[in-house]
Amino acid sequence: MLASAALFFSLVLYSGAFAQSPLSAIEERELLARNQAKSLSIAFQTAANKGLKSVVTVLAKRPDVDETLDELDLLDSNSSRNFNIGSGVILDEKGLCVTNNHVIKDSKGIRVRLSDGRELQGTDLRTDPSSDLAIFRIESRAPLPAIRLGDSDLLNVGDWVVAIGSPFALDQTVSVGIISSKGRTVDRLVEGQLLQTDAAINPGNSGGALLDLEGNLVGINTAIMSNTGVFQGVGFAIPSSRVKWITSELSEFGKVRRAKVGMRVERLSQDLADELQLPLRGGVLVTRLTADGPAVVGGIQIGDVITEIADQKVFTPEDFRSVVEQLPADKSYPVKLIRDLQTISLAIKPEISD
Repeated sequence: MLASAALFFSLVLYSGAFAQSPLSAIEERELLARNQAKSLSIAFQTAANKGLKSVVTVLAKRPDVDETLDELDLLDSNSSRNFNIGSGVILDEKGLCVTNNHVIKDSKGIRVRLSDGRELQGTDLRTDPSSDLAIFRIESRAPLPAIRLGDSDLLNVGDWVVAIGSPFALDQTVSVGIISSKGRTVDRLVEGQLLQTDAAINPGNSGGALLDLEGNLVGINTAIMSNTGVFQGVGFAIPSSRVKWITSELSEFGKVRRAKVGMRVERLSQDLADELQLPLRGGVLVTRLTADGPAVVGGIQIGDVITEIADQKVFTPEDFRSVVEQLPADKSYPVKLIRDLQTISLAIKPEISD
């Protein structure tokens, strides 16, 4: 009996030695921080895993390369001397791919390297230089892993994003960052509004994917702002909403049909904005009209300040052009403007540019 009691007592002492003591406030904060970091890491992993199979390395034979060059040289360590190396994204399981126009510009041929190591020929190339987008097709007996398209319009500044591509020909490279800004423009390089991100983008990332944390495509990485030629924290991507429109036009028509309304607009000056009691980014000023163009026919006058078109607010000339060029030219659209301190509603029917 005494032996049993002693054994029981020793077991209690033994188990008590392993009982967890309460965490201190500092330990609780450290544990919380680690768990939050692990959760974010899992989110990055999930997004990357969903997108990696859909991102390809694009190898475009340079125009000055000998036509007899063996295509197998693509796997050679010196292939960058003969090929422009970038990235691309598979948009559907039948092999429609998108990349940047500058990656494949003037190329003599295109091949892509898939995530599983296969290399396939790119065909039916269609380009839109002004948006820096291009599409082509690859063929495979089995369905290809297509990316899931997201809605870039729903992104907010500060949202986490994941970039995937082939910087410096390093296939399947993943980097992370945030949306630094929206509606950026890069003069004389890419038309349209761009997403700005601090996710690392370097030569070879061009044409690759920018994903949200759900693994959806929200942009095509296209350019950096740099004094050195490599990433310095400021990268740009073409929003998925624009990618969707451009690729649809190229697929269906072989070119991008852009609407025009026959007017030129500029930013508001501080004095005019104050007079109209508008913020500086509260509309655009009409400064030029095309004779007998849609704007003139619709009643627009020089000096009008347009605040909305097609039920979409416009804050800058870039906003205005981005909205207008995507309008189907088969009906009239409402326009709200200020003239002589009065708000006026008109309608414009766009034309398709040649």
